[in-house]
Amino acid sequence: MLTRLLPVLPLLLCPLLMLACMWVMRQREPPERQARAGQEDLPTAARVAQLERELAELRGRLPQAGAGEPASAPRLDPPRASPNGQTGATGLTGRR
Repeated sequence: MLTRLLPVLPLLLCPLLMLACMWVMRQREPPERQARAGQEDLPTAARVAQLERELAELRGRLPQAGAGEPASAPRLDPPRASPNGQTGATGLTGRR
């Protein structure tokens, strides 16, 4: 009986070991949660005011490209030509 069970034993133990690993991972407290522990004590209004101050500080660091102008949208790369001379996705489908 034991000799028949021996080849199957790793397959039976795998889910159990996975559950044990998941249980251990859930029991640990991640470092991000420990770092944020002090910030969670702030009331919502105080936290919003703190974030607005940080945002104003970061906006002050940005180079002033144009006063009041919104940031330009990122430009897309031009489509590459395919070996048969067509551009974009039409070159991938072939000729019709």
